[in-house]
Amino acid sequence: MEGDDLAGKTIAAALDAAVERYGAQVGYVFASGELTYNRLKQTADLLARGFLRLGVKKGDKVAIWMAGYAEWAFAYFALARIGAIMVPVNTRYRPDEIKYVLNKSKASLLVFKEEPNKDFLSLLKELFLDVFAGNLPNEALPSLRTLIVASDRRIDGCLGLNELIEAGKAVSEKELLQAANEVTGDDIAMFQFTSGTTAVPKAAMLFQSAMLRGALCGCEILRLSEADRFFSPQPFFHVGGSIQVMLTPIISGCRMIVQPYFDAGQALELMERYQCNVLMGHQPHYIEYLNHPDLKSRNLVLEKGMIFAGAEVFKRVYDEMGIKRLISPYGLTETHIGGTACALDDSLEIRMTTVGRPMPGVDLAIRQPSGKEFLPAGQPGEVCFRGWCITKGYFDDPEKTAEALDNQGWFRSGDLGVIGEDGYLRLVGRIKEMIRVGGENVAAAEIESVLLKHDAVKQAIAIGMADARLAEVVAVFVELKSGQRASEAEIIGFCREHLASFKVPRRVKFITEWPMTGAGKIQRYILKESLSEILLNN
Repeated sequence: MEGDDLAGKTIAAALDAAVERYGAQVGYVFASGELTYNRLKQTADLLARGFLRLGVKKGDKVAIWMAGYAEWAFAYFALARIGAIMVPVNTRYRPDEIKYVLNKSKASLLVFKEEPNKDFLSLLKELFLDVFAGNLPNEALPSLRTLIVASDRRIDGCLGLNELIEAGKAVSEKELLQAANEVTGDDIAMFQFTSGTTAVPKAAMLFQSAMLRGALCGCEILRLSEADRFFSPQPFFHVGGSIQVMLTPIISGCRMIVQPYFDAGQALELMERYQCNVLMGHQPHYIEYLNHPDLKSRNLVLEKGMIFAGAEVFKRVYDEMGIKRLISPYGLTETHIGGTACALDDSLEIRMTTVGRPMPGVDLAIRQPSGKEFLPAGQPGEVCFRGWCITKGYFDDPEKTAEALDNQGWFRSGDLGVIGEDGYLRLVGRIKEMIRVGGENVAAAEIESVLLKHDAVKQAIAIGMADARLAEVVAVFVELKSGQRASEAEIIGFCREHLASFKVPRRVKFITEWPMTGAGKIQRYILKESLSEILLNN
């Protein structure tokens, strides 16, 4: 399926084409078992008819709060077919955060699941006890009117997902077809809340054909086909899951093995059991694989994959996990994961140190971080994108939209990068992750890269710490490898050997558990807040 074929195409149309082509083949493997394309469409269409019976129509917002289970896929394709807007909810969220997302998105329905690892029911009752008495909408939740639960038991105040699927039989296929015919590829399909590593999440408005084209880019970069078996722990409330994982099978025919919650040991077992040859993940995922005692004993056949990590971790994965066709593509929630990528046959050095060149139909430019001027090759600045991939903005947030999107269609990423004479983009870091030490800009990524070379260091994050004389100095959070020991003085001394004096950390805080987004990114702003508390208490 070519990119131009997807311009204006709906997700439902892409699923229909996949059913015609792959039919009885297995497209996904969930915790509940294998899911064929035929069964996916049959169940999703019945659920779509059930939503229509509830009065859900094009443009209505429906929140989905569960991990990567088959029910998520059914709801995803059902809502896309009738043009309703899905609102994925982070499974790590606490009650106040759930309330924020539901109210910010104006979701009228919430679909959740009784899961073995999460007690969503108790969290909901903690915040909204009266909703289970049928008191919806109410003052706290003015838009929410129905709770839908995927469960084997009946729960008071909730409509069962299976009941809704069964109720769909009372709605004719003609009614479903009429609703589907009103949906276009330009319609918003999802409010994807940004992962919130540095700020309160914003709801990026993503549309149907761009979601398909974003997934297609990944398929083409990895040269995926029906022969491939793709393992992913990416959560579905993040674009890695909601776009790449959900849509890759219907575009390429590959088999997607989904892990609902990341666990490195179980992940390695699943990769071995299903003989996965494709892998995708963020740096923390790969660090867990590299340090897991089962890695060397597993019979893995990994050949190619995506890694969102620095050059040091990239090289270790290349050497120790044997993934020789490894790339670090670059995209964002707001670009439907479109952006830049290397080719699988680019040199190892290029694939390790760059994030590649623009994907088809995507314009790339470097601008002054605090201005509009475009900068030439070789000069670092803010990475900006334009093209088919750009979000329609942030829902109900015109000020944030105007800050990120200009009237020429350029989206400001917040990332610092430089385009080489060869056209490849090299990332320097996040603008908000630059530490300003006495007038000198220090990239957190540079310090972290040095620390990962220390034999005892498993993971490290550098942040800016307030200083009366220099405005900011460097502080680092460090997780040590199992069985390893190191002192603050040793870590600082190691950095002094490899970094200019102004880049050397003044404080080291050892940590065993990181504040994470569901996508596997470390939440730096939480670390910064905790550092402030540490300093106050010392």
